[in-house]
Amino acid sequence: MKNTDLPLIAIEPFVRECLGCECPAQVSEVVENEIRELPDIRYQRLLAGGRLLVYLLSDADSERLPERLDRLQRTGIAERDAAGCNRLRIVVPGRPGANLRRLLSARFAQNAPGDEKVHLHFVPRETLELYLGDAPRPWPVL
Repeated sequence: MKNTDLPLIAIEPFVRECLGCECPAQVSEVVENEIRELPDIRYQRLLAGGRLLVYLLSDADSERLPERLDRLQRTGIAERDAAGCNRLRIVVPGRPGANLRRLLSARFAQNAPGDEKVHLHFVPRETLELYLGDAPRPWPVL
């Protein structure tokens, strides 16, 4: 496992406070936490209690973000389903403009119609800063 962007101690508060997860406390007792890469996509993968899968995108380059998010969503849904997880939450760091945010949200919904177990979150960089502690700041500006 590689070093991660979000420190282990910050994962439970981040998932609960930032993403609004109301999973039972025992879900956070065992967390897999690693950095993964797909072609042109780097993300932090969190698997809490074998039930909650979170992909935290590290590179949110707005020019290629729609295509990257599509690939990440397909990958996450496949992993969620294969592992029998309850939820997949994909986190995009930063504040995309209103048009980009609408485009991403629409594509996200279109890629998984009726799937209520996959969620897209936009988390401002300054909010992520609160959870990073002394970890490096890889979050781009959107």
